[in-house]
Amino acid sequence: MKKREVIFYDGGAMGPPESVQLLENCEALILTGGADYKIKIEEAKILTFWKNIELIGVWNWRKKYPYVKPKYESMTDGYSWELKLRDRSGREKYCTGYESFPRSFKKLLYELNNLFGSEIEI
Repeated sequence: MKKREVIFYDGGAMGPPESVQLLENCEALILTGGADYKIKIEEAKILTFWKNIELIGVWNWRKKYPYVKPKYESMTDGYSWELKLRDRSGREKYCTGYESFPRSFKKLLYELNNLFGSEIEI
């Protein structure tokens, strides 16, 4: 049985979060600035997204950032994020972060924005 494909990202600081999520039948839900709307995404764009995720190396990211406990506790008004992925072959990645990011994180945001037509930034 084929597992459901998952592309989900949520991130933000202080204000409403920026969130994108792939739904069924090539539809997507985008939450931005407190508003939400649905769009249709071309199948080819989704396939290109998965190819680029492979090139970026997202499958090798750690589960949590920062992955070592910081020396000092940080304030709680920084940027926090969450990523959930499951490709068509069933490979999964779940990771979160607070004020810490993998090296290629901006490339991920670029790919998400390209796929969903969103404007997510750190």
